[in-house]
Amino acid sequence: MPLVVLCGQPSSAKSTVATAIEQRLRSQGHEAILISEDTLHQDKNVAYKGARARMLQSNSEGIPPNISNVFLSHLADSTSEKRLRGGLKATADRSLSKHTTVILDSINAIKGYRYELWCLARAAGTRYCVVHCDVPMETAQEWNLARDPAQAYSQAVFDDLASRFERPDARNRWDKPLYTIHPASENFSTQLQETILAVTGSSEAKGNAHAASVSSELVPTSATSNPSLSATNLLHEVDKAAQEVISAVNDAQTAAAGGPAGRVSLGPGIDPLMLQEQVTMPELRRHKRAFIKLATKIDNNRVQSAQNAKRMFADYLQTTLN
Repeated sequence: MPLVVLCGQPSSAKSTVATAIEQRLRSQGHEAILISEDTLHQDKNVAYKGARARMLQSNSEGIPPNISNVFLSHLADSTSEKRLRGGLKATADRSLSKHTTVILDSINAIKGYRYELWCLARAAGTRYCVVHCDVPMETAQEWNLARDPAQAYSQAVFDDLASRFERPDARNRWDKPLYTIHPASENFSTQLQETILAVTGSSEAKGNAHAASVSSELVPTSATSNPSLSATNLLHEVDKAAQEVISAVNDAQTAAAGGPAGRVSLGPGIDPLMLQEQVTMPELRRHKRAFIKLATKIDNNRVQSAQNAKRMFADYLQTTLN
C-alpha cells in the first residue's frame, strides 16, 4: 500500500482530505495510519517558532529596540522545525509496510523533504503519491481565521509557511503521481472521491480522470537499500531476530491460555502474524533452524538488517504454518 503525502498552504483542507482517505481505506478493510503534527502531539505554532524571527529580520522597522541580537538568533533557530520534520519522517518510516497505507498530513512544503519521503517509499518497495490541496491564499487566510484559536496558525507562522511553500511539479519523480484537489471549488467533492479511488487502487478508478496516474510499486535500488549484514554477525542477528518472533508467539499463546495465538503483533513495520492453531515450542525451534539455514546460505544478500530478518522469519512462519 502507498505512502500518501499531503501538501499545500497552511489551512488548505489537508486534514479534511487526509481523514477522508483514511476513513475510505478503513471502510474497505485496509490498514491505514494517519500521521500529522496532532498525532505527534506537536503545537504547530511552537514547532514553527522561527517564523516570528524571520518576519522581524526581514523588516528592520518591525524589530522592537529592546530585543537583543542574542534573543533574535534564538528565535531564528529552526531546530524545532527540523525536529518536527524528522519526527514525521521517522514515524512514517517505521509504519511503512506492504499492507499498510501511511497518510502523512502536514505542510510538506519543501521539495527536498518530499524527495526524502519518496526515498523511504522506494526503500520499502511500496507505492507513493502526492496529494496537493490547492486553494487561493486569501481563502486559506479566511479559513485559518475561522478556526478554533487553539488550532489556528498565528499570523506570523502562517505568512512564513505560505511564503516558503514550494508547489509540487508532476515532472519530478518525487512529486508523481500528483493528484491536485481544489477544496474551495464547487467540484471539490467529485475531485476528492476520484483521488480517493486512485489512491486506494480501486477498480472503480478505471473510469475517472486520475486512472492513468495510479501509482505502481517503487523498486528499491542500492542507493535506497541498507547494506547487507556482514558474514561476521549475520548468524547472530538472524538467530536473535527469529528468537524475538518465537518469544512473541509464545507470549501470545500463553495469553490465550494455551490455545491458538490468533493475531500476533511483532512491532512497527512488520505485518502481524496470524496463527489459527497452537504451535509447540519444539516445532517453532525446528522452523527456526530451517529458516536460519536458508537465510544464511541462500538469501544472504536479502538479509539487510535485523529488522528485515525478523520480517522474513515472520513471513516464513506465516507461509509454512498456514
